[in-house]
Amino acid sequence: MIRRGLEAIADRAALLMAGALVAGFAIPAVSDLFRSVILHAIVVVLTVAMIRLDVERFRAYARRPATLAAIAAVNMIAAPLFAWAALRLFHAPTGLEQGLILMAAAPMISSAIALAAILELDTALAVAVMVATYAVTPLTLPALSLWLIDLEIDAGEIFARLFGLVAGPALAACVLRRWRPVRSVRYARAIDGIGVLAVMVFCLGITSGLQNFALENPGYAGLTLAAAFAANICLQAFGAAIFLRLGRREALTVGLVTGNTNLGLVMVTLADRASPELVAYFVLGQAPMYFLPVVAVPVYRRLMRE
Repeated sequence: MIRRGLEAIADRAALLMAGALVAGFAIPAVSDLFRSVILHAIVVVLTVAMIRLDVERFRAYARRPATLAAIAAVNMIAAPLFAWAALRLFHAPTGLEQGLILMAAAPMISSAIALAAILELDTALAVAVMVATYAVTPLTLPALSLWLIDLEIDAGEIFARLFGLVAGPALAACVLRRWRPVRSVRYARAIDGIGVLAVMVFCLGITSGLQNFALENPGYAGLTLAAAFAANICLQAFGAAIFLRLGRREALTVGLVTGNTNLGLVMVTLADRASPELVAYFVLGQAPMYFLPVVAVPVYRRLMRE
């Protein structure tokens, strides 16, 4: 019964995650209730993603280290530099500018693998990029954060926090994968359902206080939301354009993982040092990743046909 319930949740993942984000904003009492477990939720999300990691698919691209290294470099270095350069053309508020650059510097969100499958893209490539980008995130993100934006936090402290957030779930996943039910295909969708529940808890928790902030700063909130959608689309186009030589399917996959990044990981790492404006971007910046897929399917399929 529990397994079937979790499988049903996994089957409705996109709708439930987007609904949790809306519910948290609309009902502050609910979001306040989950605020204290944001960190726990992101740890569960990362652990589930690593448990469900397809090692064989990763090995297929691990045999092409030059290609994988180039994609990781674009995701983790070129993308934030592109965002920083593009923002020189505008006079964006400080918190918004910081948020956009951190979004570009973050590793891909793990749910992009499932989205790649829905869009009929190269899931093996998405898996390989996830492994590569999460491995280097504790090194690249602190360096770029201090170089491109002014954050009052020590690089060593950011590294330690990120390393713990990535290494902890990775270690837990290695241990849990030894357990036969976890390795069984029979329970795969149920495990996905646990991950979806954790994302829902995270979405509910991060919206705590957002309603008051948006009511007090409606112009900034609207600008932030619009910028988040524009940045997601632009980063997808940026990543895809660079790797068109790999083929359209592979290029679109790179674009997908370049634009859809794990802001939650950055949020739990930096939230206690971030301004209210930056925290607002951490929250509102999640919206494109949950709502764009609704319109992305026909667009990507048309691009694939062409």
